[in-house]
Amino acid sequence: MAKAGKTTPAGSFEESLRELESLVEQMESPELPLETIVEKYEAGMKLVAACTEKLKAAEKRISLLTKRKDGSLEEGELEDQDPAAKGKKAGRSTPDLLM
Repeated sequence: MAKAGKTTPAGSFEESLRELESLVEQMESPELPLETIVEKYEAGMKLVAACTEKLKAAEKRISLLTKRKDGSLEEGELEDQDPAAKGKKAGRSTPDLLM
């Protein structure tokens, strides 16, 4: 049986995914009582949410590549900024995002 405290969304995407796959394998056992399956399902849903969040963060980082008007690529800033402060750096125009 899996450790109850082990299923946390902390860790890398790969660790969370491996743990999620392990939970699915465990849940496929016909010998588990319903309550245990429900607990594993809840833990799995937390892992799914954590993986989704990590994928969205990675997607955000990738989308920071921007295209200049001349067609060249430039890497945007990774840090989160206040939406009102975006594009206000001196000497820099707002590039078109690649999407």
